Amino acid sequence: MNAKERILQAATALFNEQGTGKVSTNHIAAAAHMSPGNLYYHYKNKEEIIEAILDRMYAEWDPVWTLPDEPVRVTEKTLRERLLRNFEILWEYRFFYREAVALLLVDERLKRKHVRMTESRMQDQERFAHRFVVDGVLRFPEGSADVRKLITACWIVANNWLAFLEMNGEAVDARSFGEGLELIWAILRPYLTEGETG
Repeated sequence: MNAKERILQAATALFNEQGTGKVSTNHIAAAAHMSPGNLYYHYKNKEEIIEAILDRMYAEWDPVWTLPDEPVRVTEKTLRERLLRNFEILWEYRFFYREAVALLLVDERLKRKHVRMTESRMQDQERFAHRFVVDGVLRFPEGSADVRKLITACWIVANNWLAFLEMNGEAVDARSFGEGLELIWAILRPYLTEGETG
C-alpha cells in the first residue's frame, strides 16, 4: 500500500469513529505510521484529504450503476445486489453522510463537485432503471417523470438513513445500516413487475 492510500485509509477510519472535527492531520499521520511532514508532502491539509476520500468514494460507485451489455439480462436479484453494494459504500464512508451539510457549507469547491457528481449519478441511475424496464424487472406507468421521482426518493432515504438512526438513538452498525436496503426495497416494490422471484 502506498503512502497516499495509507493516509486515506487511516483518515477514513478516524473520521468514521470520531468525526472530522476531532481529527487533525497529526492524528491521521500517526494512524498512517508516518511523520506529519510526509503526510503534507501528499496532502496540504485535511480538506484535501477529505476531497480525495470523496473522489475514491465516487469512483467506487461507478461499477454499482454500470450494468453488463446486452444480451446479458438483468434480474430482480441483480437490482437487489447493486442496492446492497450501494449501502456497503454508504457504510464505508459513513462520516460523510453524517456531516455532509456541514462539510459542503464550509468548502464551496467541494460543494460544486458534489453537486456535479449528484446530477451525473442521477442520470446514471435513470439509465440503470431504464435497463431494468427493458429487461422486464421494473415498470413505470407514468413514464420518465415517475423514474426521476422514484430515484430521488430512494436517494434521499439512502443518504439520510444514518442520520435517522442516530437522531433516534438507534445503535448504528453494518447490520442496522443495511436495514435501509429493506426500506428502499419497500419503495421499489410497487414498481416491480409481477412474476419476478429474484
